[in-house]
Amino acid sequence: MRELNAASGRRVQEAAALSVAVAVGALATFHAGMACAAAAAGGASDTRFANYAFASELGSGIYEISGRTVQVYQFLPSYHLRRATPRGARPGIKLISPITVGFFNFQSGDLLRLHLPNSIGALSLEPGVEFDWWVNEAWDVYPYFKAGGTFSSSTQLNAVVFGTGVRSDYHFDAAGGTGLYRADLAHAGVHYQGDLPNDSFTRLRNAIELRHNLRWVRRDRQLQVAPYAITDVYFDAPSGPASGISANTVQFEAGVMLGVIPEYQVRHMTLPRIGVGYRAAGLLSGWRLVIGDPF
Repeated sequence: MRELNAASGRRVQEAAALSVAVAVGALATFHAGMACAAAAAGGASDTRFANYAFASELGSGIYEISGRTVQVYQFLPSYHLRRATPRGARPGIKLISPITVGFFNFQSGDLLRLHLPNSIGALSLEPGVEFDWWVNEAWDVYPYFKAGGTFSSSTQLNAVVFGTGVRSDYHFDAAGGTGLYRADLAHAGVHYQGDLPNDSFTRLRNAIELRHNLRWVRRDRQLQVAPYAITDVYFDAPSGPASGISANTVQFEAGVMLGVIPEYQVRHMTLPRIGVGYRAAGLLSGWRLVIGDPF
């Protein structure tokens, strides 16, 4: 029994070490890419990325608050009230509560030097409900609604935020692997507590990911690579209080994710996949470090 526990402990340590190594490598690439992107964009003045008030809609990324750069990370806790039944007989119901945190003037490269942020610069919480219509074995449709608040160190940017939309996920087989095609129509709005004008946007997202298991196997785990691509089309794009300039109407992102099958578990928690992508979004085009799912 002790030998089994020791072996299990070594595997957990190896998994953690592998994840840290991959994360550090991805962070180094991400940090270098962002430095190059910032230098290339120094003279641009055409567009800005959507502001932080909509971070829960956009996921992890870089946003502008009061002219400062913010790194944003999102957590997606949820609870199933009811599972969906086949062929749309009865929709599933899931309570969702996306939590998004941001750090002012904190660079990814700081992690390489073990300089961790000592405070949270911004926080948003949007509880809501999501339904699941199980159309068939490959296709699910998810209408949702959520509302909550976003809080910043600048009280002028504290706001009530909401989002609603419908997401379609279609799973398929391709090139010896599996694929996911997602179409997502979302509308989000923000009502500031200060004197800033309210804002909103509508976005149509089309995204695809192709997962393929490689022949590399270690300790019964197979390396998985997953290239992905995202196209976002904004209708009535947000003007963002920090920039005063609308975001690009059309934005693109492409990248690749790495993971293992079966996934590593540490204290009953699944270690997330790691990936790197590049986003073409006007002034703030650049590299993105992806932890978990790309979309």
